[in-house]
Amino acid sequence: MIPPVKIDDLMVMWEKDAKVDPLDPGASMADIPRLHAKYLRILTYHNLMVKKYNKEFNELKKVKWEYYNGDLNNPEDLKKHGMEPQLKKILRQDIQLYIDADKDLNTALARKANNQEIVDACTYILKELHSRTFQIKSIIEWTKFTDGT
Repeated sequence: MIPPVKIDDLMVMWEKDAKVDPLDPGASMADIPRLHAKYLRILTYHNLMVKKYNKEFNELKKVKWEYYNGDLNNPEDLKKHGMEPQLKKILRQDIQLYIDADKDLNTALARKANNQEIVDACTYILKELHSRTFQIKSIIEWTKFTDGT
């Protein structure tokens, strides 16, 4: 099984798989279903990861909001979330500033964004594979034209 993949590895894989052999377009056409299955598997896995990380981000954001608002002050709850007591009172209008700058939330957001990039890349690759039959047909037509047949 291929997933999970890193975005750099995905780009290297696609660079290799994107090549169409102009001397044997039939083999390239026969390879389309395998490539489609490969990139669909990666897309599906990372799409599920985006949903998972989005859920985790939203849950963590709620905890952080309660923390910065001063509602999360029970020592057991703080220990459960690995947080220290909030020593300073943060004004309600400033809470979003603290949430936006929170390291844990930004880490969770980065995980989500990384997987979203992979989903977007796979979506583009699958669209490209969808049009590959037309590209191969054009190669065959060009070969016929240049051979004079």
